Amino acid sequence: MSGFATVDAPMDRFQHLCRWLTGNARFLGTNTELLGQFCSKVQALAVPLDRSWLHIRTLHPQYGGMTRLWRPKTGIEERYLEHDFETKRTYLTSPIRFAVEERKTSRWRLNAHETLPFPFLDELRADGYCDYVVAPLFYSDGTPNALSWATRLASGFRDEDLQLFDDILPTFSAIAEVKSLRRFATNMLHTYAGREPGELILKGQIRRGDTRTITAALMLVDLRDFTLISDALAPTNVIKMLNRYFDSVMVPIHRHGGEVMEIMGDGILAIFNDRVEGGSTTACRNAFEAAREGIEALAQSNETESDGVIQLVAGFALHHGTVAYGNIGFGNRLDFTVIGREVNVTSRIETLCRQLDRKLIMSGEFVNLLQQPMYEIGHFALRGIPENQPLFSLPAET
Repeated sequence: MSGFATVDAPMDRFQHLCRWLTGNARFLGTNTELLGQFCSKVQALAVPLDRSWLHIRTLHPQYGGMTRLWRPKTGIEERYLEHDFETKRTYLTSPIRFAVEERKTSRWRLNAHETLPFPFLDELRADGYCDYVVAPLFYSDGTPNALSWATRLASGFRDEDLQLFDDILPTFSAIAEVKSLRRFATNMLHTYAGREPGELILKGQIRRGDTRTITAALMLVDLRDFTLISDALAPTNVIKMLNRYFDSVMVPIHRHGGEVMEIMGDGILAIFNDRVEGGSTTACRNAFEAAREGIEALAQSNETESDGVIQLVAGFALHHGTVAYGNIGFGNRLDFTVIGREVNVTSRIETLCRQLDRKLIMSGEFVNLLQQPMYEIGHFALRGIPENQPLFSLPAET
């Protein structure tokens, strides 16, 4: 608000910031937007703010925390923190750790001739900052995060500036928590349900039986000899082996726009929705490329990994058809998945991979839409299908 620059009384400054946080700021999408606009509002209140750092723990399978650094000229810089960031020297010797563990606000005058307790503060001093404040930022469950401020002004922050920071922290924390919770919920749904199912669930598709029909390319992948392998390995090594398998197979699926709908032990069910430019043909080509790259990735992994004689081989089945897409289950325990005849057909095609010693088998419907020359391996009876079905594989496998 442009009127902020004319607000002088400490209570008026707090009230203006508080009204903005509980008003317009509630509708910002992320904590990145929140921090950027908040710092600009604080500057407009004649606070000599030249740097702010927001440190927040996260719930995400790939990282354990996130930091956002605001500076007037460069805006926001984001950085993801590893799950074990709290064991790293950078964190252990930082004022952020001090604020989080001591759970209190601290201030250091950087331009004073005194020894500073953290190497990070020496870096700020060398960069021309003169005053630094860090405070714990508590969420409603007591989880401590942290927020810091720094200025290059030689005289540092005034007492009323520090009081403003202290007064506004609870309100800022409440709004930041709302943004974090939304992000946490989205992360967890994407992780355990998938990207598109997660979005649909957040938009309200949560009732049992709440399904719709879609047409898509279907992929079913199954690791060969998984039972024998798991019997021969210690449980921790089974998990390591499965993750190597998933890394090889699932990365290409995501790269080509597929959605993993189910992880069933060592089985993977994925879809490539026709709702892309080029429709069914593009969806089938995406699925085909993902399968081909998954086969290549497994072969490369077998060459580079050092878990002895274990060679990972998987069967890929590709089909195309219409499926039901949505919620099934019981009571408050539901699963968002795809079901229907075409899923069953894909599963029956995959069982032939072992019998025919093929890494990839495709249905006639799939190959017709793929519009690429493939090798017909024959007509086969599939349970529940009245007529024998033509099936295809890679020409290189002939």
